[in-house]
Amino acid sequence: MSELLLLPIGAAIGILLGSVGGGGSLIAVPALVYIGDQSVRGAQAGSLIVIVAAAAIGLVAYLRRGEVRWRAGTAFGLAAGASAFGCSLLSRQLNPDVLLLAFSPVMVLGAVAMVSERAAGDSTFRPWRLEIRFDSVRKVTGLGFAVGCLTGLFGVGGGFVIVPVLVVGLGFAFTEAVGTSLLVIIISSAVALAERLQSGAVDWPVIAPFAAAAIAGVLVGTWLGGCLPRRVLARWFAALVVATAVYTAAHALAALL
Repeated sequence: MSELLLLPIGAAIGILLGSVGGGGSLIAVPALVYIGDQSVRGAQAGSLIVIVAAAAIGLVAYLRRGEVRWRAGTAFGLAAGASAFGCSLLSRQLNPDVLLLAFSPVMVLGAVAMVSERAAGDSTFRPWRLEIRFDSVRKVTGLGFAVGCLTGLFGVGGGFVIVPVLVVGLGFAFTEAVGTSLLVIIISSAVALAERLQSGAVDWPVIAPFAAAAIAGVLVGTWLGGCLPRRVLARWFAALVVATAVYTAAHALAALL
């Protein structure tokens, strides 16, 4: 029964990834823990599988639109992947309920950034095909390391942080940030997933249909992303993230007390 309840959630995750470039794993981890009856570590591994699969499908659509910054995105993703691996090892030593509780305010910060005024601005980032400057490389990789640590610690794709960081921190246009975030998510999440798969923590009968629903959803999400105003999508995304953060914090706090 729980597997059936997860299917519409998987579709919602795909829609979020396809339309606003992140937020899926904010829902995936709590859903797998509280509905799918997975351990926190199992839910993190399953979430990463779902996110990588859905992001790969969504990336194709943004590539066709020319809205992926390959060079900067790859550098950002590799830096994120390196720190994701180290922080994945660290997460083994921490209480899973403490991780979920600590994750909740991070969710809210990501939601606030998504609806900021800067998210509606034009691109100010100088494309690396024109000129690669040291200060630009340092900024891209530094922010990539910071985002990767979130992926490793919390088992999330990081798109809810990547998009605001690319927009506010690096000056990407919103649509460029969404497309590039999918590339970064694939790189950093694959690294974090490789570490978790070694422990055999994936419940495939639950995760496989969940991932299939997410892939179907991402196709819908990329279509919506080309039809609906980004500000509308961002506001709905922020509201959903805040609601998920409150629910996650309440359950984690109850378990700790």
